[in-house]
Amino acid sequence: MPACAEPDGAFGRRLLFASYHCYVDPSSGAAVSARELLAMLARHGWEVRTICGPRLDFERSEDVRQILADQRLPYRETVHEGRGGRFSLLWFRDGAILSCVFVPLNDSERRPSRESGSRYLEGFSRMVAQWQPRVLLTYGGDWVAAPMLEDARRAGVRVVFWLRNFAYRDASLFRLVDRVVVPSATAAAHYRDGLGLKPVAIPSPLDWDRVVCEASPGQRFVTFVNPQPHKGALVFARIAEQLFRRRPDVPLLIVEGRGGAGWLERTGLDLSGLTNLHVMENTPDPRDFYRASRLVLMPSLCRESFGRVAAEAMINGIPVLGSTRGALAELLGECGFLFHLPDRYTPETRAVPSAEEIRPWIETILRLWDDQAFYAEASRRCRERAQAWRPERLWREYGRLFEELLV
Repeated sequence: MPACAEPDGAFGRRLLFASYHCYVDPSSGAAVSARELLAMLARHGWEVRTICGPRLDFERSEDVRQILADQRLPYRETVHEGRGGRFSLLWFRDGAILSCVFVPLNDSERRPSRESGSRYLEGFSRMVAQWQPRVLLTYGGDWVAAPMLEDARRAGVRVVFWLRNFAYRDASLFRLVDRVVVPSATAAAHYRDGLGLKPVAIPSPLDWDRVVCEASPGQRFVTFVNPQPHKGALVFARIAEQLFRRRPDVPLLIVEGRGGAGWLERTGLDLSGLTNLHVMENTPDPRDFYRASRLVLMPSLCRESFGRVAAEAMINGIPVLGSTRGALAELLGECGFLFHLPDRYTPETRAVPSAEEIRPWIETILRLWDDQAFYAEASRRCRERAQAWRPERLWREYGRLFEELLV
């Protein structure tokens, strides 16, 4: 494995982000949040580098090279031969951050094989030995995580694990870390009660420059982002059907994310005649759809650990209608509109709710659409709630967390 860094000694505030998940993946909320946290650290005087793998969250196969090109991140590719076969390293700068993506010959694999994972770990070890970071930030539960953390600990590197979902069932991995960070009090309580961890709860960093936008003067939509079953695609399908029956003049927008709009064709409902239904392809710039959105729907069936789309919408004063799953109730507080979905609807089920079960959603959508005073007050409350996520406020918490590790 070639060197991933120049040997230049350890000093000051030096942080390495490492994960087999690709940190420039626009379909992953965890990756977007990691990228914004790293940029925040760099702005406050930390020297930051990354070495990540090629794993993306898209359902369809995507090339990391195209992801970089779409985000206008020029890269330099070096090709190498290893014991496990050929692989590439993609080098690029993301602002002040020097980054490296490991791409095996078969980069379509969802999880690291023994061969590709071993090559990635070699590069990680070399980076740690030569660049000598003070802190490692990571997330992800692939098999490479444990040996990576063990290597960092042997090198005297302090470890922060960013726990981004509710999927972890074993506490053993976390014995190798110095801090566990979660994005909500809901997630902290889950892991405190379930695994005996002591997580630090800090909301996900949000880059306001990346999301704040003026509303489009043209048509504005009721928007649903990432149409997958666990995000509520089947709930949305029934909402779309019923809304078209009552008010075909209210336009709906589906924004593709990890999953595509094709999921709606598998719900069992015929939505082909819905002339008010529009689709936007996945975009690395969320302003593309926020400026066109009047309302945002989050009918999640999974337990959300934060709710990034909801927070970004609220920053723009866009009212959010969400389920009560996970941390959404905590996130929205008194500012959004929360609806209970029966427990029989889970991320694994493929049942579509009845018209009666989604009737409260329809009634609220129409009131917000028609009652300008009601909408204006809801929008004001959203902007007020969003002040808690201003970068300068969140930096006080993140800055304290990382500075304590240097003592």
